[in-house]
Amino acid sequence: MYGTWFQETCYLEKAGVMLRDHLFPETIDEALGIMEEHKGKARLIAGGTDLVADIRRREFDFEVLVDIEKIEELRSIREEDGKILIGSAVTFTELEENELIRNNASALAQAAAQVGSPQVRNRGTIGGNIVSAQPAADGALTLFAFDAVLKIAEKEGIRQIPITQAYLDIGKSIINPSREILVGILLEKREKGEGSNYQRVAIRKAMALPILACGLFMKTIERSIQFARIAIGPVSNTPLRARRAEDFLKGKPLIEEVFREAGKIVSEEVAPRDSKLRGGAVYRKNLAAVLARRGLERVAAEIISGEKLLNDRGVRYE
Repeated sequence: MYGTWFQETCYLEKAGVMLRDHLFPETIDEALGIMEEHKGKARLIAGGTDLVADIRRREFDFEVLVDIEKIEELRSIREEDGKILIGSAVTFTELEENELIRNNASALAQAAAQVGSPQVRNRGTIGGNIVSAQPAADGALTLFAFDAVLKIAEKEGIRQIPITQAYLDIGKSIINPSREILVGILLEKREKGEGSNYQRVAIRKAMALPILACGLFMKTIERSIQFARIAIGPVSNTPLRARRAEDFLKGKPLIEEVFREAGKIVSEEVAPRDSKLRGGAVYRKNLAAVLARRGLERVAAEIISGEKLLNDRGVRYE
């Protein structure tokens, strides 16, 4: 009724994985109905870049895939009630190339450009990035800096929550993909005196998880910082907001010494563990300071429209 059975040539079946059905609803209500009908044994899939890997490893307890790629309203980026609404099935390639995102949330476009390979960016979705709840996921981490709001649909209606409330632990989201749908992400439109930036360090440029990543947003009035948001990961089980550094920056001028001190405070706030994959804890604490300082410099430069930034001694950044 809702879709088609897997064929023998299906890539999952080739891997020796058997599911009962792969369904393609065309509306949100239809998708919610399918999940209700299967009572927790159906699972949403969008790009599948994370989920398919889990299925191949047989790390799943559902029988039916509910594919949302045909639900058009989940695949758009548009203005809604004075805000930007990003559909949960929007791909990273679409985020990177969209002018509305580039002009209003440049850090998100920067982050999207650094996700995996071109193939992954063409398939992977921002909604999947959030629901997978990894503390270093490029797109989701950046959304913490924007104080994004998530729209979640369930049979009872749509609720909205801040993205900071969506994460429970590594790989665990408050969003249940067997009963509800992340419909979209709401961002405020950019105003004068605002800017954002994304900084990332990985062992190699492409197809590598970040050693550390930092997303930043700043609002200024007449070269004075009204507020800033700094999101960094992976340094804990969820993306971390550097609240002490954010408090320090309030009311400060756009100068080198302020950014350097904010970076030091960020390094004191983070508590990464030693990792064979990502490096030692001391190294990553120091790296957090560098990325935060560098990101704040870039945001300030963006806000003042490319004018070279001055430090206390009147020396211009190059």
